[in-house]
Amino acid sequence: MLFAVSYQIRANATEESQSRALRLFANWTPPETYTFKAHYANADGSGGLALVETDSAAAALQVHGAWTPYFEFKLVPVVEMDQAVQIGFANVKWRESVK
Repeated sequence: MLFAVSYQIRANATEESQSRALRLFANWTPPETYTFKAHYANADGSGGLALVETDSAAAALQVHGAWTPYFEFKLVPVVEMDQAVQIGFANVKWRESVK
């Protein structure tokens, strides 16, 4: 399953916590069941976003749980646009069928 992940640096971040998070990230490897398809930092330094694939809620918890002292996460399932459009058409057709 594909997910969009956005994260923000916690409001109580300090230079020390930022330094610690960077050291941890430089030495971290995600579990095999959690694959980054893309990963970007926000240019304003406020956090970042990623496109990830996993079929395991436990893997998502393992990944995000490691970073919760430093970041607030939002994890949203996503589908490819061509699939979303087809689903949208099917939904419209169903709604129109109900009188």
